[in-house]
Amino acid sequence: MNRITFCLGIFLWVVTSSAAEIKITADNPRPFGYVVGDMLEQELTLTANVGQSIDEKQLPTPGRINAWLELRNVIINETSTPAHRIYRVKLKYQLPNSPTEVRVIELPSQRFVFSGADKPIEVKSTEWPITLGPITPEEVLARDGLEAMRADVLPQAIDISAYRKRMIGYGVALTALLLYWCYRYFGIPYLTRQSRPFTRTFRQISHLAKQKEPNTFPRSIELIHRALNETAGKSLFVDNVDQFLAAKPLPPNLVSMTREFFQVSRKEFFANGATTNRTSIDWMLELCRAWRDIERGIA
Repeated sequence: MNRITFCLGIFLWVVTSSAAEIKITADNPRPFGYVVGDMLEQELTLTANVGQSIDEKQLPTPGRINAWLELRNVIINETSTPAHRIYRVKLKYQLPNSPTEVRVIELPSQRFVFSGADKPIEVKSTEWPITLGPITPEEVLARDGLEAMRADVLPQAIDISAYRKRMIGYGVALTALLLYWCYRYFGIPYLTRQSRPFTRTFRQISHLAKQKEPNTFPRSIELIHRALNETAGKSLFVDNVDQFLAAKPLPPNLVSMTREFFQVSRKEFFANGATTNRTSIDWMLELCRAWRDIERGIA
């Protein structure tokens, strides 16, 4: 009886071990002919029973493995059959460095953990050797084209003649506009405006007003008389000023101020110093400013 029980236990242990076994096969890349920057892919196929599932939290993680190898990404696909679960794990590696001579490196063994049995089951893939070579020999023959360092290739120049001509045209046009502006405001027209009778007289009376001398008022009258004579082209007096004013399209207030100015002038110079209501230099400046605006055409 004990012998039968012992044999039955051995049989169950064999069946359980067979059921828990996980098969792993590898589809490895070629083992030779790699240089820096190359990408290579390894595919692992893991076959487990239906009740066993891979622990995705413990899958290989992308990152630098050593100086010669980097795991770029991990892709896992799962398929099922009535009796098994099949996992296909694609591991993509890249070679980040170049050795000075041919070197043998190994794709590392990867660890996978399955759950679903009485305890987790761990399986590992086997390492796979590959050869990594330099991209140039350590010593180069002294021949043209095989130097250790070659001069940089200069970029081809871009034809910018059309852009240069366009910029020159813009510059010429802008310069012409600036010169015209300077001529318009600071050239001969500006000098002409500054030499006009009442423009010049207004500037002179303003200068006299700042000095505040006793003869400022009679001197201002003389300056305005001179400006009126230059404007009329002849000497103006009380008897002919109305004819001059009627010949010009002047505002009514300027006509009345001009007539009043001649009355003020007569009293100042020919009435033995008779008093007048217009003894302020500001009034003279106002009259002069009004005639200056007529000269400039802005009245």
